[in-house]
Amino acid sequence: MENHLSIFNWATNYLNLQGYSVLYSPETVVETPWSSVFRFSTSKGNVYLKQTAPSLFLEPKIMQLLTELHCGVPIVITINDELHCFLMKEAGESLREYLKADFQPNLLHQAIKQFTAIQRSTENQIEVFFALGVPDWRLDKLATLYENIINQTEFLKADGITDKELKILHDLSPKVLEQCELLSQYQIPETLVQPDFNTNNILFNQNTKDMTLIDLGEIAITHPFFSLHNFLLQATIHHSVKEQDKLYYQLQASCLENWLELKTKDHLLEAFGLIKKLWPIYSALAYYRLMTSVDLPALNAYYAHRPNRFAGYFRQYAASCGF
Repeated sequence: MENHLSIFNWATNYLNLQGYSVLYSPETVVETPWSSVFRFSTSKGNVYLKQTAPSLFLEPKIMQLLTELHCGVPIVITINDELHCFLMKEAGESLREYLKADFQPNLLHQAIKQFTAIQRSTENQIEVFFALGVPDWRLDKLATLYENIINQTEFLKADGITDKELKILHDLSPKVLEQCELLSQYQIPETLVQPDFNTNNILFNQNTKDMTLIDLGEIAITHPFFSLHNFLLQATIHHSVKEQDKLYYQLQASCLENWLELKTKDHLLEAFGLIKKLWPIYSALAYYRLMTSVDLPALNAYYAHRPNRFAGYFRQYAASCGF
């Protein structure tokens, strides 16, 4: 990300005008090809400055909307549309880091229940999110989105997809459509989905025990279980939860709890199974969005430890279908 001096000057001037005294130079919290976050220590506590890639600069408006809906997200102080950045209040520490020091399964359950409550509460607000520019990835569009991506031949080949693999992906188009149609038969309302819902994108306040959802610039409207599958997957990676453990099944039950008024647990588990099958397709869509929003060489360098990540999602799906 660029323009650090410009955004630092803007943030400092704004804070001074609002009666804040900036105590130290801003600290870098995180810097990636798609966003940067900086911490300002002030006389009124810590304030965070975030700048995103221009095409991902939906986040502050999404956060303001979710605040109006009484969802647990950071409070936006002010927005600079020209510099694609905004200031927000502090909300706690990374839940992932807290759990690494003191693992408490009940906090995983709390995070799931809070997020699914947000999903349920926004089911009837999807048109408002569309108006903000949030992508429409509902199941009746997913197969077409898949088709659009696999027709980006040169883009796919640049990431390592071979002609043989490309043919397989085209041959799998009817399978993608079939699975989307089957999943839609469960009639689970589509809603807000965060592609990377995990404990590192949740802040935890040790004093109040409140949780705050962050990193909302890449949300889409699609099937809610995509976010929940990712949460469970990340729990196996970062919190040593094993897929056959009792805790895994308990967490999965928490994922489904807010939909039990609509469907039986068995039906919800069947739908969750279909989500697992379609997960690589959803992941490819989310990563394609990122790839086309930032400087691609910078993104590839950032993920140098995971080369051909985009192609990997398609290979994962093809392998799950027997290819």
